[in-house]
Amino acid sequence: MRIKPPDAVTQEILTSGFKHIAEEMAVVEYRSSYSPIIREMLDFNCGVFAADGRAIANSEQIPAQLGLMQFALESVIAKWSGRIEPDDAFITNHPYMGGTHTPDLQVFIPLFHDGALVAWSGSIAHHIDIGGRFPGTESAQCTELFQEGLIFPAVRFVERSQRVQAIYDMLEANVRDPASTLGDLDAQLAACKRGNQRLTETITRYGLPLVLGGFEALVAQTARRTEALFRSWPSEAVEAEGFLDDHGFEHTAPVRVHVRLVVEDGTLIVDLSGCSPQIPSGMNVPIASAHAAAYFAVRAFLGGTVPHNAGLASRVRLIIPEGTLYNPLFPAALSARHLAVQRLTDVIIDALSTLLPEHAIAGSQVSFPALVFQTVDPRSGDLTLLADILGGGGGARRNADGDDGIDPYTSNCAILPVEIAELEYPWLIERTELVEGSGGQGRHRGGMGIRRDYRLLAAESDGMFYVEQTNPRFGAGGREGGTTGAPGYAAIRRAATGETEVVHGKGYVTLHEGDVLILVGSGGGGFGVVTTGS
Repeated sequence: MRIKPPDAVTQEILTSGFKHIAEEMAVVEYRSSYSPIIREMLDFNCGVFAADGRAIANSEQIPAQLGLMQFALESVIAKWSGRIEPDDAFITNHPYMGGTHTPDLQVFIPLFHDGALVAWSGSIAHHIDIGGRFPGTESAQCTELFQEGLIFPAVRFVERSQRVQAIYDMLEANVRDPASTLGDLDAQLAACKRGNQRLTETITRYGLPLVLGGFEALVAQTARRTEALFRSWPSEAVEAEGFLDDHGFEHTAPVRVHVRLVVEDGTLIVDLSGCSPQIPSGMNVPIASAHAAAYFAVRAFLGGTVPHNAGLASRVRLIIPEGTLYNPLFPAALSARHLAVQRLTDVIIDALSTLLPEHAIAGSQVSFPALVFQTVDPRSGDLTLLADILGGGGGARRNADGDDGIDPYTSNCAILPVEIAELEYPWLIERTELVEGSGGQGRHRGGMGIRRDYRLLAAESDGMFYVEQTNPRFGAGGREGGTTGAPGYAAIRRAATGETEVVHGKGYVTLHEGDVLILVGSGGGGFGVVTTGS
């Protein structure tokens, strides 16, 4: 297909336009979504892609979802090549076909111009439930993919603007909260349609050859900028490692996460060969998510001039042996993969802080306290699923304290507002507070973790929760003499006895009316040695 390279001014206009299309898609999605996990906690992303699936521009809600949509779209194109029609829509969530975990449904709509496929719009969103063994689908205690709900292997679910009703019927029959799932899926479709609408307007204004030239120029420019920055970095290899608390079950061994970084001929090599073999739990990571973790960590050290698109991806190469934690073999479970994604990001940032000490930062929390509990609301008789994600402490910098109560690195989720939790679910949020003293000490202290207490107001509720980084040995590391942040933990206070018991950080429990679940995020690491005045 003929393209026309834009001049420098037009290229800047097009680049900004592509970015704003993705951001407008995101506004459409969160304003039309049904469940709080999207409309309040912003657990989704939108993007614009070239006809061959390469990422061009994206919104930036959840970094763990950036950079991996390209992998999923490539699977769609490979499966449906030659059979893609105007006004089709495709859905995929298969972790072994470029997906993340099954609750992250990815939707893609092709854009045709004069009968030819020229681009795609896409959305990825975390759905509150997609079926499976546990409420909310995900759990560290899943042991195979088949326990993790419905799997869509790049399926066409809208054909020439007509819904494939069988797909919708399957969804409605297999998820715990069909109103949320189907409503949020409609929001994704609306976002993708808006993206294609704006792309069509751009093509009408500038012409297809210039727009396609803008795609290519943006990707090439990003690759050149990335390569130039990598060539300015020191050439020595650096290594770092960290650990997950366990395999997802009590009394199991820690899990090693190791990275070796080196710049070779303008490309950053991220070698994960030293990581643990895959584990028999839901904490394995699909290879697409491993790439997303690396892209985020690298962008944090490249500065604001490098956007995320296929150009960045072309200059970062991951080495991940099959059968390991970050490239498991089918059908290993992956639904709680985010715990290991966060730890990988932390380890890569640790290594980059050694390579580029002038930009070094202490470790941030990767405890990622989260829960999903189902219960019948006595006010309405409806089955409800409460989901929430807490923050913790950010790492201190050379010239500043760490941030308090944030969901750092590849997460960036917002905490569920108390008003929403208590209006829509039979729960009382008894306490939400920063944990004083939880940040590591140093010339600059680490950020404080968050504690939140959830009291059940219904007769009974069962669900999953997890808090990683409960082992003090694996807390957020200090830097240049700063100390480690305090660990996170989970606890339950039973109404029947009034006693509070600290429990294993990853579990599935039944609560009864008046019981309180307590989740606490870990603190960030401190930076520098404390000096006393004379």
